[in-house]
Amino acid sequence: MLRKTIYPKIEPHLNQVAQILNQKGFSPNQLTLAGLALNFLAGWIYASGSLFLGGLVLLAAACGDLLDGPLARISNRVTKFGAFLDSSLDRYSDFFLFGGLALHYAHQGQTGAFLLVMGALAGAFVTSYAKARAENFIGECKAGFFERAERIAGLALGSLIPPLMPWVLWILFLGANGTAIQRILYTKQAISEN
Repeated sequence: MLRKTIYPKIEPHLNQVAQILNQKGFSPNQLTLAGLALNFLAGWIYASGSLFLGGLVLLAAACGDLLDGPLARISNRVTKFGAFLDSSLDRYSDFFLFGGLALHYAHQGQTGAFLLVMGALAGAFVTSYAKARAENFIGECKAGFFERAERIAGLALGSLIPPLMPWVLWILFLGANGTAIQRILYTKQAISEN
């Protein structure tokens, strides 16, 4: 949803930054790897208990996620492997972020929050897997409204405004798993119609 509504409005600005990065000699895969490293750092910070600082690092990592695609297009380095690498490393990033947050709540003895985070992580993985697997059988599987951009935005919001985090955890849990279920049902219907 954010990809369709917000991204077109900021795309010209991203292209300008990507042009500067291209002139400086950065590659799309370097940005992808930098984003992974920053997400690992954010997860580590979450695990140590600093949600606000983790949220700031998460936002820095999100900039890399937003810029690698425009940089690939501007530098004429769009490749299938680059897209595959980006998607694969996003799963590791999700694990680092949600895993760090889960460790934080485990250390605090907050079992309910820990389970919500782990459930959100499971939903994130199944959302991604369901799309990839479905597209082996049907053309496209874009069903669902709660994709990675929404998860990252929610996580950043809860991190930067910690009193909101309990609500954010529920939204992440329900949104991620709801989207996974939507994709499963959409694929079932699409396959039955063929």
